[in-house]
Formats: sequence, C-alpha cells, structure tokens
Amino acid sequence: MNRDDVRARAFTLIELLVVVAIIGVLLAMTAAAIVRVRAAASQAECGNNLRQIGLALVQHHDGRRVFPSNGGWDGKQSIKSTAGLAVYVSTTVYAYGKTYTWGVGDPALGAAEQTGSWAYAILPYLEQDNLHKKPRWDGTVPSYICPGRRANSAMVASADKYGSYEGGGWSWARIDYAANGRLIQRRPQVLSSAFISDGTSSTILAGEKVMDPADYTSGTWWWDEPFFLGGPDALARLGTDVLADKAGVNVLQNWGSAHPNIAQFLFADGSVRPLRFEAPYATVLALLTPAGGEVIEE
Repeated sequence: MNRDDVRARAFTLIELLVVVAIIGVLLAMTAAAIVRVRAAASQAECGNNLRQIGLALVQHHDGRRVFPSNGGWDGKQSIKSTAGLAVYVSTTVYAYGKTYTWGVGDPALGAAEQTGSWAYAILPYLEQDNLHKKPRWDGTVPSYICPGRRANSAMVASADKYGSYEGGGWSWARIDYAANGRLIQRRPQVLSSAFISDGTSSTILAGEKVMDPADYTSGTWWWDEPFFLGGPDALARLGTDVLADKAGVNVLQNWGSAHPNIAQFLFADGSVRPLRFEAPYATVLALLTPAGGEVIEE
C-alpha cells in the first residue's frame, strides 16, 4: 500500500465520522421537534376540553338559571359496594386524623340539592346524558382528561401515605380540571352570572389542576377525587398558585399542568387563556374573585 492509498483511506474515514455526526445532530433535532409537536397537540386538546366544559356550564346556566354547585354529602347517602354492602364514599386523611364523607351524583336532584359535583351535573350538556341518568362510577368522559398526563380510564382507589379511600371497591373515573371554588360552591349554594360583577372576561370558571406525576395513575384520591363525588375541594379550588407538575409539588388547592410554562384556564366569557407558572398572587386572586372589584393589569 503506497502513501497515496493511506491518505485516501484516512480522508474517507474522516468523511464517515462527519456524516455520522451530522446524522446524530439531525436525529436529535428531529426528536426534539417531535416532543414539541406532541406537547403542542396535548396543550391544544386540553384547551379544547376546557372550551367544551365552558359550553356545558353555560348551557347548565341557561337551562337552570344558575351554575351547578360542587355538591356535597346530604348526611345519609350511600352506595352499594362490589360486595353488595352499603358504604359511605369517603376520604380519610392521615395527617388530619379525619374522615370526609362525599356525596355522589344523583339524577333525581335539582341544582341546589345535587350531591354530586359540578362535573357530574354538566354531563347532559357534554353528550353524556346516559351516564348522568344511570351513574356508572367507571364511566369516563374524554373531555375530562389531559392527554399529556394519562389515559382516559377508571381506577380503583388505592390507600397511600396520604390516606385511605372508601370507593366500595369500584373503579372510578377522574378529571384533570377543577372549578373556581369562589363561583362553584358546595350545595345548596348555587350562583348565577349576575354574581360576576367583575366581568365575565376577567373571571375564571375552571382551570387545570396541578398534580404530582407519580399520582397520575397511582389510584390515590389525594386531591384527585373522582368527578362523580360532590364536596371535595379537589374539584373546586381556592388556591392562587399556578405550578408545573413535578415530584413533591404542593397540590393542595392549587392549579397547574404538564404543559411547558403555562396552565390553561376557562373564563366566564367562554374563552380559554393561559397563565404562566408562578403568575403573581394578586393577578390570580383577582381573576378568581367574581366580585372583588380589582383592576387587573395585563
């Protein structure tokens, strides 16, 4: 092998290494682009879910002249367990040493008396009339789940470090959105749009709730109670923090998402708009108070 052959081979090897490096960069760029596209699609679908929820809330208001309540236990309601026994649906919080008993959706009850949550009350306006008339705890609603978090499936309650949960052994469907607890209150309190003196474009109706990713499919009810249940603060929140989903995040009362940088909110005028993570306390509080008289800066 002469000297020219060695040089030709060396040059070819360098070319090969350059091509491999370029391919690696292109693959990395493609993978990043796919992630961005998927995140954008998830965010768009989530926003559409909130729009559907908003339309259902407006239709409920048009038909009944009030928004739904967040329900609550009536002191006597129970359900049959998978074993055929009567049980009270409840959450026992270890840290508080207290058991909270929840109401469940009842199609025979009016707006003020409804024991199920607001998310149960609006089922007929989401083309889920059969699920409303004959409640089936494992009946899922596609527009209640953020595709960036979990599949639209029901889960059996699973005790954990936070507490234990009595769901009668049934699988229960969840929801990734919460109502504004200052507008959607516990039964028998029901409010109309006349209560929104701050303006519908400046008042939040509902939004994405923050979650710890470890609990997306864990079966816990810790700030993730099923949407059929009336009374839990998890379904109608009062908090003012907008946070990113992450391990150990403070889920109590707060809002947030699995999307990059923002969580989405449904406003009383039907629009869906984002708030960035760690948005100012005063801004979020002003948007949550329907009659606070605040001046909200952009």
